Amino acid sequence: MGHLATFWYLATDDPAAPFRAGLAPDPGFARRLLSRLYPTVTVASLGSFPLNRSASAGTGEIYVGSFPGVTVIQTPVSGPLAPSATAGTWLGLVDAPTILLFAHDPETATSGFARWESGRLTRSFAGSDDRIVEDEGMPLPFERPYWAGEFPLEEAADTPLALPFAPSSLLRAAHRDWLGFDLEPGGPDVPVYGFATDGRREIRRHDPRTGPAAHLTRSRGRADVHAEAMREGGGLGEGAGGGEADADHHRFSPYVEDDYERLSPGTRSPGGGRLADLAGAVGDAVRRGAAAASRRWGGRRR
Repeated sequence: MGHLATFWYLATDDPAAPFRAGLAPDPGFARRLLSRLYPTVTVASLGSFPLNRSASAGTGEIYVGSFPGVTVIQTPVSGPLAPSATAGTWLGLVDAPTILLFAHDPETATSGFARWESGRLTRSFAGSDDRIVEDEGMPLPFERPYWAGEFPLEEAADTPLALPFAPSSLLRAAHRDWLGFDLEPGGPDVPVYGFATDGRREIRRHDPRTGPAAHLTRSRGRADVHAEAMREGGGLGEGAGGGEADADHHRFSPYVEDDYERLSPGTRSPGGGRLADLAGAVGDAVRRGAAAASRRWGGRRR
């Protein structure tokens, strides 16, 4: 038995600022934190993704995102949902003056939240539609409309013990008041790194390379022209051994006079120069190899 917990460690008065600015999380912090949490476990990366537009962390998974003044961690936690009884491991994991917890147990339909200031619990609440699990501290201003019955449950008339609000709705209200945004697909993206701690194999994601060595033209390059010609002509055809077909193949080859950036050794790119020099050298090597291969193939056909 357990529940899904999302912890926020705050050292700023504007927790939403990193997400408005589109900052990326710190991968080194995530690895250091996991080495403390799971020192004897081989942790596998699940990649990076927005927390607000992804499935919640499942069994054996943990999501971590660290930004200037803000760290968020989401993971399943064993035991019943009781925010005030949160283990000290989580409360001492990140050095921050303010710690927030938002939790939900789908099996019991229980939602809860809590806030600690300088290590002291100032407010916690947990409950389901017809039961209060815990209610510590004074209700805060954002809670008043809910306790006043301004957001009643739709099925309240059929449940004599129903609370005057849905605890899940109060949880979202706490999130908006304390963090300044909703953790929903329509809200700001909250990028995190995902990890598996249950021994599964690491997922290796393929990401297209970017930077100075990438294709710079937005128009169709020779690789595109070559692919189109091959599709329309069904390859080089039966006459591929002829000189005309070989000339066409050479003319459309993506390795001859390509549209990739080629800078002379003395030219420096805005990004630093060495990468551009390497790209030019590689491009020259590819052209020489293509030309040599063309001569060898031509000799065999003759």
